[in-house]
Amino acid sequence: MCVTLLRVLALGGVLLACRALGAQVEIPVRVSLETLSEALATQLAAASYREGPCRYLKLGTPTVQADGVRLRLAVPGSGALGVAMGGNCQTAAAWRGTMHFTLKPRIDRSGRVRVHIVDSRLADERGGVAPLIWDLAKQRVHPRIERFAYDLGSPLQMLGAAAQGIELRQPRVESTHVVVPVAIELADAWLVAPPPAAAPGAPLTDAEVEALEKVLEPWDAFLYYVVRHVALDGEDAALRQRLFTLLLESRYQLVALLSGDTVAGDPVRALFLDAWSELREILAPRYSLLVDAGDVLAALESAAPGLPVSTDGLRQLARTLAPGAAADPLAYDWSVDAELSRVFGVDEISETEPAPPPTRSWLDLFIPNAYANTPLDRWVPTRAELPAYEARVGGLLGRTATSELARAKLAPSHERVYRHLVPTTALIESCWRQYVVRGGKVSYLRSQAASVGIMQINQRVWRGFYDMERVRWDTAYNIRAGAQILLRYLKDYAVPFAERTGNPEHVARAAYAVYNGGPRAVGRFTKSPPHPREARVDERLWTLYRAIAAGGDVDLASCSVKEL
Repeated sequence: MCVTLLRVLALGGVLLACRALGAQVEIPVRVSLETLSEALATQLAAASYREGPCRYLKLGTPTVQADGVRLRLAVPGSGALGVAMGGNCQTAAAWRGTMHFTLKPRIDRSGRVRVHIVDSRLADERGGVAPLIWDLAKQRVHPRIERFAYDLGSPLQMLGAAAQGIELRQPRVESTHVVVPVAIELADAWLVAPPPAAAPGAPLTDAEVEALEKVLEPWDAFLYYVVRHVALDGEDAALRQRLFTLLLESRYQLVALLSGDTVAGDPVRALFLDAWSELREILAPRYSLLVDAGDVLAALESAAPGLPVSTDGLRQLARTLAPGAAADPLAYDWSVDAELSRVFGVDEISETEPAPPPTRSWLDLFIPNAYANTPLDRWVPTRAELPAYEARVGGLLGRTATSELARAKLAPSHERVYRHLVPTTALIESCWRQYVVRGGKVSYLRSQAASVGIMQINQRVWRGFYDMERVRWDTAYNIRAGAQILLRYLKDYAVPFAERTGNPEHVARAAYAVYNGGPRAVGRFTKSPPHPREARVDERLWTLYRAIAAGGDVDLASCSVKEL
């Protein structure tokens, strides 16, 4: 019978809790040619030398390329053999060009990648021949290439401890990698209980949600750590946008799992496999160690599906980005990360509520002073208070939209969409409520998936970017955060989608679809057939939006809009 390993399987820095299948599986461990080039450059650096101005060998940066079943190593450089006489060099031989080597990769007894020189030659860019230089170069360069060894890492030793058997087979050359097949026979170990799961179709209990949160938090911490490291490591705006989108997409999927969506097997494994293709494309080639290790994890899942990814594995994988860092890369922190917010353009919210305009209508006088001065925070309106509450919240939503638009560069048509979409989103998300009475006490409105307040800001999606205590208890802050998010989604995803489809009406619908389901949901309302639940939400949004855009009045008693 299959049991789950409590021990960990380590490959390329990735630790996995494995399911013993009683069969041998082969895992391809890939080493990129760029990584080999960098390692060879370090090995060959000492081959350069200089004995005065007239006798030297200088080597440049080597490159490795695939050449069928072998490797082709090219080492640019220059050299001279001569003596100084009368202040001048009397040169017996000089060279400037490239050394070419044909190499065959192999695995030694210690599990290291080595290369054997099959052929070598010297090319002079001037077309000459420099046999003396070549003889000298071979004496210095050949031994260093033959001594070169690339260590696949101590994790292979840990793999041997976790497996009944391990065999490193001879490598093969692919277009961009040297591939070392690793055959493993998985060992049996103690049984690890999977996280509790609800019955199919049944909503998750509070205990099940809490247990699932603990399972998913290491993945979110891992992705956040990687995204943060890479985003701060460069200035590429397009790359940062891809990273931000990837983080949002993964977090929206995480929220869907907490809302009751089910996946086969380990949810962390499902999130990893879903994100890995895009993440590896972003990371390669600069972060080759992390990419190679992640590829091993993905390959192992393909060879033996159903392997749950361990927290220790994610931690070790994250540490390949900053090996000397002492802090735990999987530390789960709810505080605002001001540096990352700046990088991703999430503005700090300093002011809370934009100042109301002066009284412009005699109708304003009909709002009782007691209600007009009632703090919005912790106000759960009675039915009699709803007209005053509607006026207060509606005014705040409108002023917040105006304030956000003052800093945005939108076309007038898109500005109109945004002005109507802010109150519509608040209406469909919460019926303009920030608070509810629970157990006889006023508390903030919270969904099962941890969305909070009037704009239903999801705490897990926006962890690190907004102050969650204020999101919960400060109505104006919640509205401002939701308005910022909605504006970003409109600009970054909805407008481009509407331009692609050629339908201006898609701007409002796409912006809310992203707000509700993440960047991947941008065009979900155009799918045929649609998802039943999503279709109901999207159609209700569209009904409310058109009614508000037509000048209808919000009715919080029925959470609808009274059309004119």
